[in-house]
Amino acid sequence: MKASSGCGMMMPEVHLFHSRRKFDRFCKRRLGGKVEDYGTQGQITYCDGVAAVYMGYEGDETTELTLLVHESYHAAYHHMQYLGEDEPGEEVMAYLIQSIAHALFVAHGKWRKSKA
Repeated sequence: MKASSGCGMMMPEVHLFHSRRKFDRFCKRRLGGKVEDYGTQGQITYCDGVAAVYMGYEGDETTELTLLVHESYHAAYHHMQYLGEDEPGEEVMAYLIQSIAHALFVAHGKWRKSKA
């Protein structure tokens, strides 16, 4: 999903996966590479404006959401590097992280609802 970050900048295309197998397959097919499994509860792979986020933690909602915010920061950082912004403004980063987190929260909410 692509959307404006609220500051005139396009955010990356963001994909959320709760299955490690689907995350790995997407990264290999769409992002063109082997993905390292760091054994963490969350992980991001980023390539050419596309962020794939893996969320392996399932538990209390607050921890799930804060993990998604953590991964949102990484997605924003890689996206700014991709755009050639070595020192983005604080407000630009805040809006970008907010937009990415929102996209991840929406996708995660749909996943939680489908499990209920």
